[in-house]
Amino acid sequence: MNLRVPDTLTAGNSEEYIVSIRLRPGGLSFTGLIPSKKESFFHTEIAIDPTKPSIREIKDIFFAHPFFAYSFRQTFVVWVNRQYTLIPASVFVESQKEQLMSFVFSSPEEKILHERLDEFDSEILYGIQPEVHKFFSRSLLRVSFVHTVSPLLKQWRRQSLIAFPKQLFVAIHEDTMDAACFYRDNLLFSNSFQVDDAADMIYYIMYIWKQTEMDQQNDKLFLHAHASTYQTLKDTIQSYIMQVEFVQSVWPGTALEVPPDILALFTCES
Repeated sequence: MNLRVPDTLTAGNSEEYIVSIRLRPGGLSFTGLIPSKKESFFHTEIAIDPTKPSIREIKDIFFAHPFFAYSFRQTFVVWVNRQYTLIPASVFVESQKEQLMSFVFSSPEEKILHERLDEFDSEILYGIQPEVHKFFSRSLLRVSFVHTVSPLLKQWRRQSLIAFPKQLFVAIHEDTMDAACFYRDNLLFSNSFQVDDAADMIYYIMYIWKQTEMDQQNDKLFLHAHASTYQTLKDTIQSYIMQVEFVQSVWPGTALEVPPDILALFTCES
């Protein structure tokens, strides 16, 4: 299977594009946009054989598609995993990031990255496979590494500023669920969970709702999910939470469904 990109993306105009390479267990996606031309948006995905070392598959895909070697305006490598933690900027010390991750997680990745979140006056720490980081750092120009939850937190915070009740935001991916609770611009909770089925999703949503003392009638749940997943969850969740809003993860003006973190990233950049 090949990654398909529009014919309008060429080596001659590639520097107009902002692109992302999203890496998750079992898959890779490539997304691009000329910020001044919303209609230029594209998104394409390919599966990665989970039985092979991921870096070998990634390199095979990379070298099989010449457009990865184009010079882009900006390239984001979005790393999808559940291992992240937020550290207040006032106490963050870069030389201690490995110790901090080892304290939070029993088996963190060997390469620890940090990303400044100015909106939260914090640093997000996360682990990435060292060989993946090395390969993309050497192979791409103007590259930034981004954890999957970063654009979501930024988007959700902006949305929380215009609402008075507490808000729980949930983004359901392939087999994980990112969640964050805000009261206006105050982040009350943030975490990611492994989810195998609808029962897991409902359990974690209700657990967070209880832990953050949200009100069943006045506070609101925003659920980013595929339409089929939302329908599976809707009836059960609305038995407990009155204010539930389904957020379609599609690029405006199209029926193109994309991961919620990628939609948030490109909405911020456009």
